[in-house]
Parts: sequence; structure tokens; C-alpha cells
Amino acid sequence: MGLLDKIYNAIHPTSPVPVAGGPNIDFMEVREGGKVIRYERGNHREAYYGNAYRACALAKARPLASLPVHVYERKGGVRVEAGGYTAKDLSRLLRTRWNPFMTAQEGFRWMDMTKDAKGNAFARVEWSGPRIVAIWPLSGEPEVRMTPAGGVVFKYAGDKFTPAGNYLSREIVWVKSPIIDDDGLMGVSLAQLAARELGLSIDIEEFYSKLITNGNHFPGWLETDQKMDEQGMELLKKQLDDGSGIVNAGKLRVFDRGMRYHSTGYTMVDMSLVEQEKWILQQTCRTLSVPPQEVFDLSNATYSNIEQGALNFANKTLVPECAEIERAFSCVLWDAGIENAYVQFDLNGLLRGNYKDRMEGYRIGLYSGFYCPNDIRAKEDMPPYEGGELFLRPTAYATVDPASGEAVYPTSEAQQGTGGSGEDPDGGALNAIHEDMRARIAERLRDGGDSEKFRDFATRVLTPYANACTMARIKYDIKADIEEIVANEGH
Repeated sequence: MGLLDKIYNAIHPTSPVPVAGGPNIDFMEVREGGKVIRYERGNHREAYYGNAYRACALAKARPLASLPVHVYERKGGVRVEAGGYTAKDLSRLLRTRWNPFMTAQEGFRWMDMTKDAKGNAFARVEWSGPRIVAIWPLSGEPEVRMTPAGGVVFKYAGDKFTPAGNYLSREIVWVKSPIIDDDGLMGVSLAQLAARELGLSIDIEEFYSKLITNGNHFPGWLETDQKMDEQGMELLKKQLDDGSGIVNAGKLRVFDRGMRYHSTGYTMVDMSLVEQEKWILQQTCRTLSVPPQEVFDLSNATYSNIEQGALNFANKTLVPECAEIERAFSCVLWDAGIENAYVQFDLNGLLRGNYKDRMEGYRIGLYSGFYCPNDIRAKEDMPPYEGGELFLRPTAYATVDPASGEAVYPTSEAQQGTGGSGEDPDGGALNAIHEDMRARIAERLRDGGDSEKFRDFATRVLTPYANACTMARIKYDIKADIEEIVANEGH
């Protein structure tokens, strides 16, 4: 019994107003004289008898169910793992087991396939006080009701694991198909929309079976001038049955009573059954938004476009599917008053692309400063290392002077140093080299005095240092440095 049943009659004496709902769906067509006259209600599982529909449904559900799922919350604008026990309970169930009989992967696969086949998928969230203890799929569809106070109530007839009763919105997960009915409330079955293709697919498979059973290698008819009695007809029928089946294909058959064989000229090629199956598959793929290559129809695929097609499938089909399920489970938390938490699938595995593009994206993120090395290693399932949490900061950017149009590089006090020598007050390898150069120049000055030849020598010695300062964007004046050396030596 739902939580609402324990208090509902005392709070709302007026019955809720039924809005929509019901256990059956429309999807199989009824024909009369070769024309479709109506769609008949039936069990949604009949849709899976069609190879095309079954392949498309599995192509979506299997990769979606394999994705990691998390429950996050926002703190100060930063995404972190949800810390409340209710959110942690839901996160654990979505990652491990929905209930003792169903893993999380099986649950997501059931939900996605049921949503497409029936139009709506419902699951019950079992609460024990403030804790979430299990998630149970509903085999039927509850009636959606509205209370006089404007709330939503789900009235369910019950099944093997869910008792009959009324359930609050925080107890029901409701996922709809991409197409909504005219009232904007219930999802529409994609199997219903693909009913014509489903019927044709099943018909063709049955036709194949009958052709093989009846002997598709004998496309013709028999003629005789003799009178055929009942015994002769039974004998002829037995002769035909002995030659049917795959094992007897191509076997020579001999008939008595003057039988003459006439070929119909209608072969398997004329039936174009393979082309019909391809057309049915393509139509079903369009309805379920699945590229043909994802159901192993590679007739139009090439080596160069198959990977891009997989990325398009992830972006345009799986991402919206994940978003619908994320919001449905997030509504459980929101309706329970946990408004800053939400459910999210990890889609990095589906959208990672080829290796080269992925590495190039990491490189851009690393050098732009919004990824640190450990972030990248985590995305590649590699352990972090000490120091890998540090971010790189771009330092090679410059502004352009609007007046002159020249690049202006920012300089710090440490870069400018003191005086014209460009010395770094904090010291360093560059300063040590500079001091050695100045010592050599001072020694030459003491030996030969100040002259033009001396100044040429000093310029040659200091030029490598001047080039290094230019590359490091350190202000340095080589002539001022030489004048300072001469002044210090008393010349």
C-alpha cells in the first residue's frame, strides 16, 4: 500500500479525478481485403517478435544501461556527489541493484524498452521512512489522478511486487516516449507508430518459413490428361511432401500418371524479400531514431563514416534518452524536498570519439587551464599522481596597443629588475650567467682600457644574454649595461 493510502481518506474525502492511464496499448494492425481497417489492442511484447523492432530497441537500451550513473548536488556552483542519505540511497540503487531480483542495468534496459513499446514506463520507489530501499518496475499502467488540492496521485491495480493503492509522485518514476498524446499527458507507443512495419516484418518471416516448408525450390504446377481419383491425389501429395524442406532442395522428382511440369517463372529474386526486409528495417530505424549501422545494416556504411555515425547516434539518440530518465528519477528527489540534487549519467564513454581527437581535446583543456593532469587521468581511468592537481596558466598572451598596433607584453617587478641590467632581485641561473659575463668584460677593461674595440667585445659577450631577456620578456638595455660596467671600474 502506498504512503498516500494511510492518510488520504482523512485529508481528501473527495475522490481524485481520473486523468489517463490503462494497461493495454495499440500497436498491431487488423487487415481486411488487404487493407488496414483499424489498430487492435494487444500485448506490447508482441512487438518484440519483429526482428527490426527488436534490434532497434536493443541497440538503444543496451548501451544506455551500461552507462555509469551518479546523484550530484550543487554547492557554491560546484558539482559534488550528493551527501544526503536519501540521495545516497538512490545513487546506490541506480549503480547496483534496483531490488533483489533486478540489477540496475536490467532495470534501465527494461525502462527504455518498455517506454518505447508501451509509450510509458512506470516504476515504484519503495520508501522506509526517509530512506529509499528499492525500485520496483510496474507491469501495468496506473491511472493518473489529480487531487482537489492540485497534486498528482497514481492509482494502481497492483501486481506481483506492488500492492494496489494510491501512490504519491515521489513514489512513482514515470518515463514517457518522445511522442506525447493530444492531451500532452501520456506518451505514445512507438511500437504503435511502427505497427505497419512490425506486421510486415512478422508476415515476411512467416512467409519465409512456409516457403522453406513447402519447397521453394519447386516454383511451378503439374498438368495431366488422366483422371485423378482420391487415391491418386493422396499419392501426389505425398510425393510433393517428400521433396519439401531444405535438405531435399534441388532433388530430382519423378511423377507418374503422365504428369507434366510447368514453370511459373516466379523466383525468389522476383519476390524481392531481402529488399522488403531492408525497407522495413529502415522504416523502423527512423521511428526509433536508430541509424541502420547500429543494427548491423552496413549496406551504406563506409570505413570513414561509421565512427562519426556512432557519435551522431550517441548525441542525437542516446543523450535525449538519458536526459528523460535522469529527469524522471530526479523528480523523485525534488518531490521529496531535495531540490538541489539531481541524477546524471556519465556520457564520456559514449562521446569520447577516436583516440587522437580525445588527446587533442585534453591538450587544449590542459594548456587552457581548465583541466589539471589528474582530471585527464581520471577520465582515462588512470590513478592520480602527486602534483597532478596543479593547473597550468597561459603566460604567452599579449595585448595589442590600439594606437600603435604593436603587441604589449605584461611585465612584473621581478622581470623588470633594477636599473638597465635586467637583474632579477630573486637571483637565478640567468643572473649567474650575466654576472659571469660582466666579470669577463670588467677584466678586459682593466687590461686594455675603454676603447671601441673593447666595446665591440662587450657587445658580443652580452648579446646572448640580451636575446635570452627578449625571449623571457625581461627589459634589458645592453648599452646601459656596458656603461654601468665602465663606470664601476672608474673609467
